[in-house]
Amino acid sequence: MQEKLKVLGDLGIFEASDYIYQKERYSAFIYPSVYKGKIVKLFKVLLSNNCKFNCLYCANRKDRDCPRYSFSPFELAEIFYNMWKKNAVNGLFLSSGIDKDVNETQEKMIEVVKILRKKYEYPGYIHLKILPGIDDYLIKKAKTYSDRLSLNMETVSSTHIKKISKEKDFFKNLLSTLKKLSSLNLESPLKNGISTQIIVGSADEKDKEILNFSYYLYKNYKITKTYYSGFIPVLNTPFENKKPCSLERQTRLYQADILLRKYKFSPYEIPFDKEGNLYLNKDPKYIWAKKNKEFFPVEINNCDFYQLIRVPGIGMTSAKKILEIRKEGKIKSEEILRKLGVRIKKASQYILIDGKKIKTYGEEKEEIYPTLFDEVI
Repeated sequence: MQEKLKVLGDLGIFEASDYIYQKERYSAFIYPSVYKGKIVKLFKVLLSNNCKFNCLYCANRKDRDCPRYSFSPFELAEIFYNMWKKNAVNGLFLSSGIDKDVNETQEKMIEVVKILRKKYEYPGYIHLKILPGIDDYLIKKAKTYSDRLSLNMETVSSTHIKKISKEKDFFKNLLSTLKKLSSLNLESPLKNGISTQIIVGSADEKDKEILNFSYYLYKNYKITKTYYSGFIPVLNTPFENKKPCSLERQTRLYQADILLRKYKFSPYEIPFDKEGNLYLNKDPKYIWAKKNKEFFPVEINNCDFYQLIRVPGIGMTSAKKILEIRKEGKIKSEEILRKLGVRIKKASQYILIDGKKIKTYGEEKEEIYPTLFDEVI
């Protein structure tokens, strides 16, 4: 049992959720995650690492020489429930390799969460993966017991999927299943919505292609979030010598994604280099500001919310606080802005306070945070 947990939990590293940088976790199967701004312990595991597909990058690929394990639905439900009762974990994230038949595998995954909800009356968080190409009734069934459902798109087009998997059909297996998932979620929304995942760097996509595709999904499929899981080379796979995706690239993708998803940027506004990739040395909001000097300076006391959040150093939370305090009167000092959470060193050259420029500071040193869910400001 411990060996199963170790192997199938270790493989959870390839499944992206709101987790802290992948090297930081409590055990082989307990991962730190973020829920409502707090760090929680997520039990993240595969039901099975048996898989009929031979994706070139994947640790579970059919032809890879590795130990193979599977849980029974009751076995896994019991393990999770006992750990939850001891407060060792706060929620469940369940995925699986596709063993022989996709519908049969999905049925077993649903049985795990059904046991938790029905037999054990577990009330907490469940994130369940939807497997590509399953029948419609299984999506409806999965939705009954889950807080969030997600489907891994893996990449951004049929051309790119062929670079990593000869067996998968991008439109038939992946996009059509996500469309069904989206339609059902629009009819009666899940508590935590639906999401998808792209394996960054496996199929040599450009950042521009990735973000344009994510924007398309946000607009047309109303997904809650796209996760950008950096490609990690796995031994005994055809891609074992391929270069891994850097933490810097993942971070920039998350930052640019937030600009699209929350800050109302359009894809054409995101700054890319000549190759169609994000600049790694600066966050994309800062680069946009440098390239759009005519937009600035912004008067703190009369600009609207979306003008405020275009200013480097001002995030959504601090912008809301600025609008709130303006109801009481004018803001007249940078000290007030500091107290509201504005990063003055970043913002100074882009704002006016009561019609006046303020002291301009040198560029603030930017860190690449190991947490990939930080708000872009």
